Amino acid sequence: MTTLTENHYEMIHFYYNLLTTIEEGFDYVVQSFSNLELTEGDRIFKDILAAFYHVDSTHKTLHAVLQEERELVEELEKFDQVIMALDEESSIFTSLATHQDFVKNQLFPAYLAWKESVQSQLQPYITQ
Repeated sequence: MTTLTENHYEMIHFYYNLLTTIEEGFDYVVQSFSNLELTEGDRIFKDILAAFYHVDSTHKTLHAVLQEERELVEELEKFDQVIMALDEESSIFTSLATHQDFVKNQLFPAYLAWKESVQSQLQPYITQ
């Protein structure tokens, strides 16, 4: 395991928690598709997209800090696949039902699979 500074541990901890917060946001958004009492789904989806930017921009620093952890770095790079799925999503502008299906059945599952893999590899840095 790579030796890190206290600041690096804090950054990794923040990053780890951000990934969980994004998952919670997705949970809310997906539930809002069928529960009309959850009225903040659109705003939270926009927040998720903004958080994606922060996740992606953090990867350059994480790559430098964790460069010896090849498997983890490769897993971080797979976030690009989540972004590419989003880039191909045009239903945001065409059909509400198609957009909801995309978020629920493609984007959220892709993000969740990536997140769980990354978090499992970051776990040793979180528990220190």
